[in-house]
This record gives sequence, structure tokens and C-alpha cells, in this order.
Amino acid sequence: MSVMNLPPPELLLPLDPRYPAGARDLKDHGPLRVAGELPSLERAVAIVGTRRADPEALDFTTELARELAEAGCVIVSGGALGVDAAAHRGALMGGGRTVAVLASGLVKPYPPAHGPLFENISRSGALVTEAPDEAVVEGFRFLHRNRLIAALARATIVVQAPKRSGTLSTAAVADKLKRPVWVVPAAPWDRRAEGGLALLHGGARICTSAGDVLSVIAPESREVRSRSAPSRQNTNNLSKFDDTTRSALDALGGRGRTVDELCQATGWSAPKALSVLTGLEMEGWIEGRSGGRYGIVAPHRRPK
Repeated sequence: MSVMNLPPPELLLPLDPRYPAGARDLKDHGPLRVAGELPSLERAVAIVGTRRADPEALDFTTELARELAEAGCVIVSGGALGVDAAAHRGALMGGGRTVAVLASGLVKPYPPAHGPLFENISRSGALVTEAPDEAVVEGFRFLHRNRLIAALARATIVVQAPKRSGTLSTAAVADKLKRPVWVVPAAPWDRRAEGGLALLHGGARICTSAGDVLSVIAPESREVRSRSAPSRQNTNNLSKFDDTTRSALDALGGRGRTVDELCQATGWSAPKALSVLTGLEMEGWIEGRSGGRYGIVAPHRRPK
């Protein structure tokens, strides 16, 4: 029994009929250690990305995973901080099943801060690793984990991957296995998106909602109501603002700005900028962030 109160680990050998078929596509596939119940992976989608994702990307990831889970997909990720954790939590919020592929053994799953999350995952899916139960994290195990994530899923979605992100190895294996790769588009000046932009230049598909993925891997699914992408209603709501307020929203963009940066971008005085920001924050359209920045609230959380 794990110190995290996980189910007793079970060994799955390649000849076991319960062994995931996707893993057999790896030439070096071997025994798996599983805590929990490994669900059917016929409609499994991997969602991966940087540990240092920004709040908007994490918000988008959570809702994307929730929508896919509600549509019957199993969400596969690496159990790490950032995008991985958001993907697992979104699947659980959607009442779906999720699989965390770990780079450690199951006695002390890594990262230890995710103990409660790992317990929830094991009750609604499974923790999977190729490492012995007592194994600790070592660099090579992350690459092993990444290739297994790609193999278990029918498709891979990349959210915010820097130029040297390990996430790119997951996408590379998925491509080698001829599994489709999607990338959530991001601003070209965001270093957390450089790896994803490179994948798009290389032919990866663009993901703006769960529907983009479902239309390929599960075309029979009913159309999902996308909360991760802006709806027409949310976009039209901008028409109620005057030119000054729209100028503020345009200037804030996806990255957000401090009051000083907003003044520089618009030519406004600080009192005017603060007045406009205060009004937008009170109406729920923007929110304060770290470093004194203000950013636009994710579309699904905006007022109707």
C-alpha cells in the first residue's frame, strides 16, 4: 500500500490481455505497473505541456479536458505540475476517467505535492509507470514516460511547449506512431509557445476546442458546447462597450499589462487607465494577476 493511500500496484505483462494495445506499438514496450483500474483507451487523448503554463493556458486546458471527458474520452497525461495537472483535474471535473503516466515508482509518486490528485486519479482511472515501485525520479525516466503517454493515446494535444520542452518528445513519438498531433495556438512572442509553433510549422493540427479533436477521433460524438473557446455570444457581448473600453481590452491582449504598460499602449493618463480597468474588473471581464498585471478573463468565465 502506498503512503499516498493508493490501491496496491498490479503488474501488467505484455502478454496479458489487459495490456494496452497502444503500448505494444513501442518497440521497447515492457511490463507496466498500474495503481487503479486501467480504462479502455479506444478514445484516449493525451494533453501535455509545460509545467510553467500561464493562468489562461491552465484554464483552457482544464475546460478542454472536461469537455473531452464529458464526450467519453479518457484523458492521458504525465501527472506533472502545470498543464498535466490541469488536464487530469479537468477530466475529473467532467466525471470522466484519466490516466497519469509517471516517471517514478508507485511507492513515492512524483511530484509528491500531487498526492491528493493521484489518489483521485487512481479512483477514477489509473496511475501507470514502467518504473519499479521503489524507483525515484531520474532524467531518463521522463523521456520513457513521454513516449508511453503518446503510445497510450489515440491523439496528442500540446498546450504551451517551450522550444526545449520535453513535451515535444511526446509529440515526436505520437507522430512516429502516426497518431494525430494538435497544438493549441498561442502568441508568437510567448517563449512558452515556441515549441508548439514549431510543431504547427511542421504540420500539426490547430486545436481551439474539443470539437476539433472529436471530429477526427470520434466523429459520431454529439457536438459539444465548447467552453474552452470563445463563443459567438461572448464575442458579441463586446458590442456593449464604448470605444474606450474596447481599446483597453484590445491593448490588454492575451498577455495582460500593468497600468503603466496600458498607459504607454493607449496614451492614457494613469487615473483614466485605472478607472477603465476598475470598471472592467467589477463587471468580471478582467482580473488582477501577479506582478501588478491585468488580464482578460477566459471566455467561458466571462459574464453572459
